[in-house]
Amino acid sequence: MMLLILASRILGLIRNRLLAGTFGAGSELDIYNAAFALPDFIADFLITGALTVSFIPIMTSLITKNREKEAEAVASTVLNVALLIFGLIGFIIIIFANSLSSFLFPGFSEDQIKEVVLLTRFIIFSELILIVGSFFASILQSHYRFIIPALAPVAYNLGIIFGIYFFSERFGILGVVFGVILGAFLHVLIQLPLIKRLNFGFKWIIALNNKGVKKIALLSLPRALTIGMEQTKWLINLFLASLLVTGSVSIIKFSVDLQNFPIGLFGITVATAALPALSNEWVKNKQEEFKETFLSSLHQILFLSVPASIILITLRIPVVRLTLGSGKFNWDDTVTTATTLSFFAVSVFAQSATLLIARAFYAMQNSSIPLRVAFTSLILHALVGVFLIFLFSDVSYLAITSSISSLFTFMTLLFILNKEVGGFDKIRLFLPVVKIFLASFIMALLLYLPLHLKFEGTYVIDLIIDTTRTINLLLITLVVTIIGLFVYGVICWYLKSDELRAYINLFKSFKGWGKAFLVEPKSTETTANP
Repeated sequence: MMLLILASRILGLIRNRLLAGTFGAGSELDIYNAAFALPDFIADFLITGALTVSFIPIMTSLITKNREKEAEAVASTVLNVALLIFGLIGFIIIIFANSLSSFLFPGFSEDQIKEVVLLTRFIIFSELILIVGSFFASILQSHYRFIIPALAPVAYNLGIIFGIYFFSERFGILGVVFGVILGAFLHVLIQLPLIKRLNFGFKWIIALNNKGVKKIALLSLPRALTIGMEQTKWLINLFLASLLVTGSVSIIKFSVDLQNFPIGLFGITVATAALPALSNEWVKNKQEEFKETFLSSLHQILFLSVPASIILITLRIPVVRLTLGSGKFNWDDTVTTATTLSFFAVSVFAQSATLLIARAFYAMQNSSIPLRVAFTSLILHALVGVFLIFLFSDVSYLAITSSISSLFTFMTLLFILNKEVGGFDKIRLFLPVVKIFLASFIMALLLYLPLHLKFEGTYVIDLIIDTTRTINLLLITLVVTIIGLFVYGVICWYLKSDELRAYINLFKSFKGWGKAFLVEPKSTETTANP
């Protein structure tokens, strides 16, 4: 999964580099990113986040109990209702897109709003297709099939890249949106063969009286509100960014995409793999196994995401120059994006771990606690964001705002989960965390010093190698990063890190790769370690 997510994220970076080089951090990309705001908000609020995360535990339970027909009825009903609701709301957005866009982006000109409205109407259609793809992925994950769903985002990004290359020259930024629609179709098509092999039959039914459907609806309401609050944070960021200098919307989007690279690679993969196991263990009242699965998954996420945070903070300029610095994306754009990225990166580990903690609550079929925490975090985010932006008028302070609210959410949810499960063993919980942060701190020093030491006002690294050339910058960044990660690994080995040993064992035994793409007989048991 991590390798496929890595491929998807790398394609995402290539996509952004092409966007940055073709359009720069200017008005056109501001319009493009703004056009996704409403469609993404509705899709995540009503469908993707709300239904799929509550959908998987129910589906896993039905499949484990060999209730396939009921599972088919539940899946068909949920998908049909989801498409119906999104279609109705999407139609409303299409009609009132001008008024809604003017409200959300008060800093945009009238011409910019017209462009946002046009692109929004196309993107609504692509989101409708992606909803089908998201449900296909959830069904496959309910059957413990993770590889094909991980390939779907790869196909999606390939579609967008195709649009940038072949459509943007003729149609401008609208050509990129055509690529988005193509990517959405590919997202669905790549999952169809395995869906068919599962013999999972979809029906045009809406069985609202089904117990599984009712349970999903009850779980989805607080989850929908939780997702809505998280998405509202992003809308607040876009609202405030539109009031700043042109390009601020694009810069914050580029920064978020870069910080999402390790979150998607480490947080989403481990949390996604852990959810069915956590759900199964909780349903079977295996509380100690539940705790062990959660702790091992949490430490795996932190083991990978904490050093990733360090890399993004200490190597922010090289990272942005290498991933975005081409064409119309100039040096000022690079510096501003790098600064914004470094503030986002402070909370990468917290955001990654929160994905797992939230899924632990959903596995327990308790979505009210994440809702209450999300509401409090939203209020904190809004107050801090408005205060900092009107005080400093700098887009990087939106990243500070986001990190503050993310750290708050992580610590609060972990504290509450500890109480809900009767308490984790404190040594088992904190000792691996101490080892990870100690090793990461030493790594941070080794990453920072080579690139920031000065001699008579000049960076020492510039006296050794010409860092204005991309190939040289790539070489020195890779060398410094590899050395830093090697030191991190050595220290973790010296500290007898269980997480390091687990990943070493994983890479030693790449067995059964072919099976990952095939349908295997169901097992009523799962391993404790995802």
